[in-house]
Amino acid sequence: MKNISLATVLLFLSFTGWLQAQTVEQENTSAEVAHSILPNDGVISYLPKDSSFNAETSTINNDYIWFKPTANFYFRPEGTFNNYKEAGLPIDTGGLNFYLRGDFGAKISLPKNINLVFNFQSYGIYSRSLGPLDPNVTLYEGYVDMKKLDKKNRMSLQFGRMDIGVWGTEMLVGNNAFGRGRSFESVRYTYNIEKKWKSTLMWVQLYQEAPDSVAFSWNHPIFLANFNTFNISNSINFDVNLPYIIDQYNSGYRTTVLMPDVRFFGHVGQLWYSAEYILQTGTTRPVVGDEKLGNVSANAMEVSAGYFSDDGKWSLDVAFYRGSGDDNTSDADIKSYNVLWQNEHRRFGYIDAFKGSNVQATTLHFDWKIGRLVSTGLHGVIANVIEQYDKSTGIATIPLDLGTSSTSIGVGGDVYMNYFFNHNLNFQLSYSMFSPGDYFTAVNGFDQHQEPLVEKTMGRLYLLMALKI
Repeated sequence: MKNISLATVLLFLSFTGWLQAQTVEQENTSAEVAHSILPNDGVISYLPKDSSFNAETSTINNDYIWFKPTANFYFRPEGTFNNYKEAGLPIDTGGLNFYLRGDFGAKISLPKNINLVFNFQSYGIYSRSLGPLDPNVTLYEGYVDMKKLDKKNRMSLQFGRMDIGVWGTEMLVGNNAFGRGRSFESVRYTYNIEKKWKSTLMWVQLYQEAPDSVAFSWNHPIFLANFNTFNISNSINFDVNLPYIIDQYNSGYRTTVLMPDVRFFGHVGQLWYSAEYILQTGTTRPVVGDEKLGNVSANAMEVSAGYFSDDGKWSLDVAFYRGSGDDNTSDADIKSYNVLWQNEHRRFGYIDAFKGSNVQATTLHFDWKIGRLVSTGLHGVIANVIEQYDKSTGIATIPLDLGTSSTSIGVGGDVYMNYFFNHNLNFQLSYSMFSPGDYFTAVNGFDQHQEPLVEKTMGRLYLLMALKI
């Protein structure tokens, strides 16, 4: 492990020198500010940043119809070390993985502010255990975007299959841009008063594989939501959101849950703050049948504060997160926070050892823009479970003798470097480490010699290449 860590540091130093040389060379020829096109959940930031930027590209038009081709391409080779254990997956002993995502499509602009957007996607994973990349191509997005529906240009309507999007801090809803993404059949209505209030109503059709115990293959939950952002001043802003999910499978039950979400955020000078609370309340029913079995009563909260330098070159922020757990795994009540589509990377780092349910974590993050085209940073996290046994997608889902009273998941850290070659091409080099705590080690079991399967400091090294037009 020491040799791996040393090699990683040397690789970073070599890469830094090359990037600085490239930065000096390019700064003499352009004053253009670099824009990140890295996936929003592939960047640790104080708050999620839009990664949907598309640079101006050539268009084909006949004065009535405009055609703009688009492409979004990610390639990520990565290595894992010391029995790397990702949450919800078996231990990775292969040590080498490749991820490739390509979205290719276009936007067709028609008269009267009507756009047709479509994107086909190919996504594949290669590992020593999974085999070759998946060559399948699917329709990731295909929707109609109607803008300026009123005289003040405040109303818009979208319908079709579309990316779920990025909402707030992605504590509940994010689009998993780092991976395959998330797209569903949906209808959205938006009313937007610039710099004052933005409100979006949405209906989303979901689908889940049904358990083996029933005679049908798919379940069809419905996600309804109203997302609102109110901008009062630089120092006072707030989100008021009301998601409602119907008939989602969770922890062996069919659940219907209301999820009110309130967040206050803003900044005073160079100091930024954010405080968010989400309540989940509803009912549990059997997978087949309508009788009520129990209640859903869960919650999550996050508070954070950061300092950003006047010139924007460096920032430091700290955050505390808590997602409730379930202290009784034998009843029909659910008290574990449903993370749904949470962006865990910006909270817990890239190691992916645990999720945001039945956990409390404290993080510290430092980011430094070395030059106009290069940024680097450090991120650290320390995490514990709240309950030793839990129904959620946490670590221990069934009662067992852990042999320890510890609640320590562990301590982790990331060091990363982003190189914004231009508006269309970005690179990211990242190395993550995670030292398992006693609880994490106990839950992941022992081999035939009673030696822990996960005990050593795990590592993950990857290079992400992103191209977008």
